[in-house]
Amino acid sequence: MDLLSYAKTIAERIEAEATRARVPMAVCIIDIHGNIILKHRMSGAPTFSLELSERKAYTSALVGLRTAELSPMVQPGQALFPLMGVAGGRFCSMGGGAPLHIDGQLVAGVGISGGSVEQDVDILEAGLREPAATDTVDMKIEVVVLPVSDVERAKRFYADLGWRLDIDYQGPSNYRVIQFTPPSSGCSVIFGSNLTIAAPGSVKGLHLIVSDIEAACDDLRRRGITVGEPFHDPGGIFHHASVQDLAAGPNPQRKSYASYASFSDPDGNGWVFQEITARLTGHIEDGDESFTPELTDVVRRAEAAARASAGAGDRAAA
Repeated sequence: MDLLSYAKTIAERIEAEATRARVPMAVCIIDIHGNIILKHRMSGAPTFSLELSERKAYTSALVGLRTAELSPMVQPGQALFPLMGVAGGRFCSMGGGAPLHIDGQLVAGVGISGGSVEQDVDILEAGLREPAATDTVDMKIEVVVLPVSDVERAKRFYADLGWRLDIDYQGPSNYRVIQFTPPSSGCSVIFGSNLTIAAPGSVKGLHLIVSDIEAACDDLRRRGITVGEPFHDPGGIFHHASVQDLAAGPNPQRKSYASYASFSDPDGNGWVFQEITARLTGHIEDGDESFTPELTDVVRRAEAAARASAGAGDRAAA
C-alpha cells in the first residue's frame, strides 16, 4: 500500500470527525524512521497544535504505543521514565497519538492536537475506526476531454503552460490521444482526434486552484500566454456568468475562494484561476475571517441544518 495515500485517508477521517465535533485539529503522520509523511492544521486549530501533533505522531511511530497508554509508563520509577529526556524532548505522553499498522506491521504514527486531551483522544479513536460499509462508491474526477480543432497547436499550448505530457498516442484511422496534467493536479485533460463530437472550444469554466492569483497570472504571462486581469464577484459566493456582475481586481480582502482570472486555449476552451488560501471543511470557527461574509453565512446555515436533521433522526430512533 502507498503510505502517503493511506496517511491521507486517515487524515481525512480524523478531520471529518473533528468537523463533526466542532473542534479543529492539527494532524501529523510520521513513519517509523521519523520522517514526516503528512502535516496539516485545520482552519481555527491553535498554532501550537502543529508541534504537539508532530510530537505525538513521532512518539507513537517509534514506540509503537498510543501516547495515552504511554503516560503511566514514563512516570518516575517506571521502566520508560528516561524516555522523556531523550531525542531532544520529541517524545510526548499526552493523549492523542496512535500507531498505524498495515497487515499487522507498524508503519507510522499519527498525532492530533487542537482540543482538550479527552477531545483529542475521542476524535482520534473515532477517526481510526474503519468506516461502516456503505453502498457509496468512491468517484473522483480525473479526466476532462477537450474538443480541439488543431491537435498540434493545442499540444504546443498546453506544453507552454508547463503542464506534464503523459500520453501522445497515435492509432489507426486518424485516432490520437494526448494527455496533459497540470502541476500538482489529480485531474488531467485529454484531447486529440476522433475523441469527442463536441464543438472545438465549447468547454468553459474549468477551474484551476492556485494559492496566489497574481503570481499565477504573472507565470502565464512570462510563458507568453494571454490571461485576463484578476476579478472578483461582489456577491461573495462564486462568480456570475455576466461580466456586468463582476468587479475588477482580486477580492479586496483576498478572502479565500473569492478571486479569479480567466484565459483560453487557442480553440476557446475556457479556464479560470481561483485563489484558495484556506479550505472549507464544513465548519467555520467564530472569529475566522478567511472567507467572505456571504460564504461564511451559507456554510454556517448548512451546518446548522445538518445538525438539526441529525438531531431529529436521533430523536426518532430513540
